Amino acid sequence: MNILILKLGATGDVVRTTTLLRRLRGHISWITAANNVALLDTGRVDFRGVAWEQREECRDRHYDLVINLEDTLEIAQFLTTISTAKTFGAYTTDNRALLYTEESRGWFDLSLISSFGKAEADRLKLLNRR
Repeated sequence: MNILILKLGATGDVVRTTTLLRRLRGHISWITAANNVALLDTGRVDFRGVAWEQREECRDRHYDLVINLEDTLEIAQFLTTISTAKTFGAYTTDNRALLYTEESRGWFDLSLISSFGKAEADRLKLLNRR
């Protein structure tokens, strides 16, 4: 199984997200900010950490799963160029609007790109105990 993870942002968020590496099996490619690449040095032979600036390297294969943990149009647009069977997280279909995949909405649809709008998403976050 080939898996691509995209988590560039805050270094602390990248570190917290590395727990995925213990659960996922197969070859994992992870695109992150250049300053975070060293944090992803796992020693695994089936892993590669790639800086956003070198993201083209990740077009070398078909991915069974892409996990996009970023809510930016630029990253979603890049994903439209990746060969994948399944995407989890933010994506775009028209290169203008960001959406969440059906499976990820329950986890992420309270963010700035929420389909509920910011005010309702903020209200729902206060009620969320999940």
